[in-house]
Amino acid sequence: MIKFPMKFEVAASAKSGIQSSWSAHAGDLPPISCAIPLEFNGPGKGYSPEDLFGASILNCLIAIFKVYCEKQQVSFSEIKGKVILTIDRAPSENIISVTHVDAHLEVVGATDIEKAKKIMNSSVKDCIISNSIKAGKTFHIIVH
Repeated sequence: MIKFPMKFEVAASAKSGIQSSWSAHAGDLPPISCAIPLEFNGPGKGYSPEDLFGASILNCLIAIFKVYCEKQQVSFSEIKGKVILTIDRAPSENIISVTHVDAHLEVVGATDIEKAKKIMNSSVKDCIISNSIKAGKTFHIIVH
């Protein structure tokens, strides 16, 4: 049985300077290289907070889909996707934020296409990360 609340911890340490990269890690997992993106005048060459935010949405959708497929005995050859974040300035609030999330997901080789479509729709509805976002969201789903 799953118990709530849950806590997930990520750690990072960085030196001064916009051009220096740093690493972040969770638990005993290998560290990932992080950097300020070129769009914010950084060096790039590492995952930006925006990259990680998009990846967390995409990985949440994939993880939930895999769990639900397992429970409902639906298999597939592959699930692939991408998330495009739009970041903009909200003039009324004078803040920069994610204003839209555009998620594209494709399931290939589903043993039961109709069931897989329903599972994907449930995965979108139940995505913890996506449900925590105030910005607009669009989901493009292809199952075949």
